[in-house]
Amino acid sequence: MNALKILADANIPCVEQAFGRFGTVRRRPGRDMSTSDVAAADVLLVRSVTPVGPKLLEGTDLRFVGSATIGTDHVDRAYLRSRGISFAHAPGSNADSVADYVVAALLELARGRGVSLEGRTVGIVGCGNIGGRLARRLPALGMEVLKNDPPRARAAEAEGRDHAFVSLDTVLDTADIVTLHVPLEETGPAPTRHLVDEAVLDRLNDGAWLLNTSRGAVVDGEALLMARKRGAVGAAVLDVWEDEPSPAPALIEAADLATPHIAGYAYDGKVRGTEMLYEALCDELDVEPRWDGTDAIRPASKDALRCRPPDPRLSAAGWRSRLARQAYDPTVDDASLRSLVELGPDARGEAFGHLRAQYRRRREMQQHTVPGTAVPGEHSRAVGEGLTMQLD
Repeated sequence: MNALKILADANIPCVEQAFGRFGTVRRRPGRDMSTSDVAAADVLLVRSVTPVGPKLLEGTDLRFVGSATIGTDHVDRAYLRSRGISFAHAPGSNADSVADYVVAALLELARGRGVSLEGRTVGIVGCGNIGGRLARRLPALGMEVLKNDPPRARAAEAEGRDHAFVSLDTVLDTADIVTLHVPLEETGPAPTRHLVDEAVLDRLNDGAWLLNTSRGAVVDGEALLMARKRGAVGAAVLDVWEDEPSPAPALIEAADLATPHIAGYAYDGKVRGTEMLYEALCDELDVEPRWDGTDAIRPASKDALRCRPPDPRLSAAGWRSRLARQAYDPTVDDASLRSLVELGPDARGEAFGHLRAQYRRRREMQQHTVPGTAVPGEHSRAVGEGLTMQLD
């Protein structure tokens, strides 16, 4: 096998360890990749900040493109097929990370408002890897779940299978919380650009909470801003933005939690994404895989990710939120994004990219342990199934 030249986004971990056996590895910031960079490569490894299409690839001789992401809306897959360039991505790699983010955000909202999540109904719009995990985890926090996924509902009906999916109208009429986990689709039978528009926002239950960790354009930002001003949305959690990397300051300020597109940024998920691209390239080259990410994500010691049970006198939401924050505290990322609102568009975009590129090493909740004997009985299911922490 001839040595390959591999160009990788600087924010993808373990590339040298995984791909070094195939040739030379060079890193570049994803937003700065140019045609001249790609022209010197056989393999291109990107994340969502790099648009991959004719503008970047014309005149190059790439053999393989990998995106270490769940979504692929930044990749012109039809163009890759027309050029005979193999493609792989990493569906599900960071699903636990995003689910952790949603759980932590919900607990933080409940704690801050002095309310309980028990008995609330959450509508999960998009029930793939992330939505499916949330559908399993949120009942452990005492929540009722409604699942909305038209493509999966149609597929089940076409095959004559029963399913539990409901319409978006049912979600809007019933849910106290709506959380979005759909791909960005411009056309087709289930387009999602501005899926949540003025009409949908007007249909929400009074005081309903809205969370978006999918793609910024799934929500009409202007419509959401207006809805918040007139009190039609009780709370908004936004990790993704229409105008990335320079989101509108007014929308940042209108959100209860505003973060710089990092919901899926747990280190474990990133390593999992690298492993999935590595295995895809091994398959493309017809060679046996020799590397996996187990050692990279194994905690350094038994106590490295050990959490302390909070004061049992706290409310349920307060206790669970304080425990969750030991694994992931969304208010830290909220503060980092809010610090950018006074910057001009160009400076804000540069700083937004820096927050993502220099993101701390966060670990998934399932990697954390809690002394089981110190967890009050009323919290044990919430900890083990809702937060997915290990009770030892």
